[in-house]
Amino acid sequence: MHRKEKYLEKIKRGINCTNSYESGKVVSSKIEKNGVLFEEQSNALLFIEKTRYKFWRFYFYIQDITKIDWAIFKEKTLIAEIVIRNSKKEKWLPIIQAFQKMGGFKVHDVYDRYFKEQTIVDVAGIDFSSLEKPNNEDFDSIQQLIELNFSPHTDKIPSVLELKEFRETTFIIKNDLEIVAFFITEKKGVTLEFRYWLVLEEFRGRRYGDLLMKRVLSFDPEIKRVTSWIRQGNDNVIHAHKQMGFKEDGLTNYILHRKK
Repeated sequence: MHRKEKYLEKIKRGINCTNSYESGKVVSSKIEKNGVLFEEQSNALLFIEKTRYKFWRFYFYIQDITKIDWAIFKEKTLIAEIVIRNSKKEKWLPIIQAFQKMGGFKVHDVYDRYFKEQTIVDVAGIDFSSLEKPNNEDFDSIQQLIELNFSPHTDKIPSVLELKEFRETTFIIKNDLEIVAFFITEKKGVTLEFRYWLVLEEFRGRRYGDLLMKRVLSFDPEIKRVTSWIRQGNDNVIHAHKQMGFKEDGLTNYILHRKK
């Protein structure tokens, strides 16, 4: 076992909070790579991972947050995601406040996760012929559209290689050979997670979004549960999901941002 892995396992035994749930072996391997910086403190192991953008993702394993030396990675812009279960807010809110007051982080956005148990969707008579699965040449365009319409800080914009892993759970609509709408999902066992759902503004009002949604909710009979992360305050999207039977499942994602 590598020294870092041993140290991480030691930290984990008395851990109070973390935003990384990978095994010690995986984390140890990760922090050996280029583009990852780490710091060992007496009560924590902290590391940051370089992104394609002008910020680094911050991960932590902390035993005692009051003893953290926050003068870390000061030359880097950081994003830290903290997912909490609402039943444990009493424990986590002081930790988030410590990130803000002592660590210099600000809450950039807050998302709640919604879910619905999958039911049979009646698609009889619906014409899905305008929908396509993406081919290899489409992924560059999809990635560019995601970058133009989603935030790299909150939406974890994938690389082209990562997008190709979602090929079988992605549907697109084209107009004159150009992609004008898409719905990208990720299958995790019997759960389907919504990732990116977009209809270009000039093509809205043609019910492309509704058509994509019906296809996503009906294409795989193995799916038993569907989840979607929605930004707090995005009332139109929340209302649309609730009309489809989605409910909050008790998970909230705080996205914290610290400028260098």
